[in-house]
Amino acid sequence: MRILIGLLVAAASLAVAQTPQDLHNRYGKPDVERFTARPGISLTVEYGSDHLACNMLIQPPEPLLSRQEEQTFMRSETVTDILEEVVPVATRGQEKYQFHMVSGCNNIDGTEYENMSITRSTHNCLPLEPERETSATVIFRRDICRSQK
Repeated sequence: MRILIGLLVAAASLAVAQTPQDLHNRYGKPDVERFTARPGISLTVEYGSDHLACNMLIQPPEPLLSRQEEQTFMRSETVTDILEEVVPVATRGQEKYQFHMVSGCNNIDGTEYENMSITRSTHNCLPLEPERETSATVIFRRDICRSQK
């Protein structure tokens, strides 16, 4: 009897798990997705109603339901490589201006382009560590993205 109950519980737990295809079939295309861009680096993309990217976030992956106790960092060279993959320089448009902000150990550098803005955040209190970047964001300048806010 215990074996039968165990098998039923195992079967029920398998029936509850949803594959991405199950969810796509039920709810349609996602408006947000998270990808593994590199080991230890995630790329989260928010789409517009036209299913094209509106916002991107590059950061160390975090659990969905709880925050990590310890902050992790990324190599700036790796973040640059990922940005070049998802928004090549040729697609950014003409550069309008740059900005730089410092608050304690944290630096925020941004560049406004004709078609998007890119902001990168670094933690610089450990200058000898190659992993200093905390996040990078891309915000696209498309009418459909602005109208969703």
